[in-house]
Amino acid sequence: MTNMGKLEGQVALITGAAGGLGQSLAEGFVREGCRLLLSDLDAPRLSRVIDHLRSQGAAVVRGAPADLRSCDQTTALVERVIQEYGHINILVNNAAVSSMRSLWDLTERDWDEILDVNVKGLFFTLQSAARHMVERGSGSIINIASVAGRVGRPTLLHYAASKAAVISITRSAALALAKQRVRVNAIAPGMIDTEMLHDLQSAWNNMSTAEDKSAHNPSPDKVPLGRVAKPQDIVATAVYLASRDSEYMTGQTLNVCGGLVMS
Repeated sequence: MTNMGKLEGQVALITGAAGGLGQSLAEGFVREGCRLLLSDLDAPRLSRVIDHLRSQGAAVVRGAPADLRSCDQTTALVERVIQEYGHINILVNNAAVSSMRSLWDLTERDWDEILDVNVKGLFFTLQSAARHMVERGSGSIINIASVAGRVGRPTLLHYAASKAAVISITRSAALALAKQRVRVNAIAPGMIDTEMLHDLQSAWNNMSTAEDKSAHNPSPDKVPLGRVAKPQDIVATAVYLASRDSEYMTGQTLNVCGGLVMS
């Protein structure tokens, strides 16, 4: 008897799929029987992820590079899913960017770069996917937030604000879509062992003043469970939120952070 995956036959769109967490999400969803359309701004890295998944036996994985700062491209991306598979069951809004700045060094460009991807791009991808899910009368949308959106992060102020917005969008969209049986939830990771964390740690080490450096040190020592997350730690929660196991949950943001939110 063959064991069926929790997402067998489902169709998912995962954004930011060329990064460490995005690739792990794709691998986890494939293991559960999901058909995927993966997207990322970095087309060469996205192609390598797709080639890797296919080499591991993934039968139905396709890619579509997109710049989520463009509303036209977010709409076209979701339409591509419909063209490829006929419908969409799951959206994982994973694409995000970050940078470390002190309050005094933040510029208008810094704000635009973060908010255009982390908030605007996330929302309009959600909106486009939700239109199709509402027509089918079901769907699961998973937004990747951050514990930075729940606590103060003085050297990540713009990033933290964007993730607080993601948590708020999750709640409002969940209420707007509940009667159509489209669920919207979020995951708030802490530090994950990916390129983004490594870049932030390097930026912190290069900060010029002791005052800035004392404000927030992205160190595993801050995590009550004593280590940063592996991408796989987040994947299990994403699969749960995408599956029928969580069919009575909507509007929730689950902290998967080793207790970092309490520190």
